[in-house]
Amino acid sequence: MNSIFRKTAMFLLAVFSICQIQAADNYPSKPIQVIIPLNPGGDTDVNGRLFCKYLEEELKQSVVVVNVAGGGGTVGTRRVITSKPDGYTVLFYHTEVFLPKIAGMADFDLFDLDLCGVGILDDTTVLATHNEAPYKTLPELVAYAKANPGKVEFGMMTGGYPHLIGLALANVTGADFNIVDVGGNAAKTVALKGKKTDVINTQYGLTKDYFASGDFVCLGLLSEKRNPLLPSIPTTKELGYPMIFNKFFFFAMPKGAPKPIINAFSAAMKRVTERKDFQDGAANLFITPAYMDPADGLKYAQQVEASFRKYQDIFRAQGGK
Repeated sequence: MNSIFRKTAMFLLAVFSICQIQAADNYPSKPIQVIIPLNPGGDTDVNGRLFCKYLEEELKQSVVVVNVAGGGGTVGTRRVITSKPDGYTVLFYHTEVFLPKIAGMADFDLFDLDLCGVGILDDTTVLATHNEAPYKTLPELVAYAKANPGKVEFGMMTGGYPHLIGLALANVTGADFNIVDVGGNAAKTVALKGKKTDVINTQYGLTKDYFASGDFVCLGLLSEKRNPLLPSIPTTKELGYPMIFNKFFFFAMPKGAPKPIINAFSAAMKRVTERKDFQDGAANLFITPAYMDPADGLKYAQQVEASFRKYQDIFRAQGGK
């Protein structure tokens, strides 16, 4: 009897494997929906739409970008997690995916999805203020914030990447900042432009025109070392306040998506990062094409998540939860 069961199981496994291979051979046979879990206008939206433009050409199928904002990225992420794992609903997001869980606001993160790969690295997170602020450098900001406790507003979105950066800024500098929720990246930019908030973190490429016009003043790059794309901008570490906050952007499918389909999507990602036209578009945004396959991407993601864990207690104690 056991022999019959084993043979039946082996037969079913073989049939399942053949079906997966056939599914991958025909993939994609209909439009793919890419969920971006934030509002239009931010760096995630801009980067995702750029990547999907070329991904559509590589997959030879329509790639429809849908913004599903809410809950600091959790609403859109949950939608993908609970979608059918057939390869036709995909999440495009970045490092912030870990933070709601670390903050105690959600019970899921990237590890509840099947990673297709990493496609972009963004080492351009900077601190910025507006041109009428009484400080023009990071040391001047710190001195002013210490002399005026609670007077300098740091604009962010609760439970997100900017929230963590605001808490880290206060922790590393020892200054008392008023950390206020003003919305996502697009809303933060508007708030700083209108001088409704004092300091934000932003991706340089997202607000480069404001830096060029003099509306925004760059206070430092949140990186281990200077970015060759931004050679004149000192790191906050150089200025005496070591803070490292880089982003990686990824695509992921619901758990249980067939491996051949994940691999087919990942291979298309790799081809996109190798395209000269995509590389030129990425350079205009000051982002770096950087392909990692599912295995390497997962290892990298685990390292990043572990580095964020050290902020968990302060994140939850000071407003993350």
